[in-house]
Amino acid sequence: MTDAVEAVVFDVAQVIVEWDPRLPLVGEISEDAIEAFLAHAGFWALNAEADAGLGIAEMSVRIDADMPEIRDAFAAYVTHFPRCVPAPMAGTTEVIDELIAAGVPVYGLSNWWAENFTVPRAMAPVIGRLRDVIVSGEVGLAKPDPAIFLLAATRFGVTPERTLFVDDSRPNVDAAAGVGFATHHFTQAAGLREDLVRRGLLSA
Repeated sequence: MTDAVEAVVFDVAQVIVEWDPRLPLVGEISEDAIEAFLAHAGFWALNAEADAGLGIAEMSVRIDADMPEIRDAFAAYVTHFPRCVPAPMAGTTEVIDELIAAGVPVYGLSNWWAENFTVPRAMAPVIGRLRDVIVSGEVGLAKPDPAIFLLAATRFGVTPERTLFVDDSRPNVDAAAGVGFATHHFTQAAGLREDLVRRGLLSA
């Protein structure tokens, strides 16, 4: 065992569920329009605000006013948003269920719009088996802001140094480490499970 870890906090997108922002647009708008939308810095800046609590209605108003060139693409993205989450991430559900069976407290910490977190919940029922989940859009804070990690420690009742934070985003992992969390940069469930075995949370 390398760290005295007693609890695990999971990111959701690309850790518990697959997430691909292209999928809602395929077949709805042209390939050129898809590429333009996904490369649009203004949309991604607005998306970051939505992760931190901005509502879809206000997003639409601002796009109409400031980014009319992506109005149709955004409408298709919102309408078909469930396609963003095509499947659970391979192997992660099994790892979480192993942790739960071993008595390890397991939580979620996700950057996600408040109004459509129902989508990953429906695709990955294991989210409902976590002890608690913080959704960024619901609390008005988003990773990698250190404040959301401090909120997680308080709300979950965990000590950062004894809690493993799992995320596919290096900036998020680094931010969590900066406030004291043990961290795992997720690439696949098998690698995560090996780390959990090394830390003594799961059996080989």
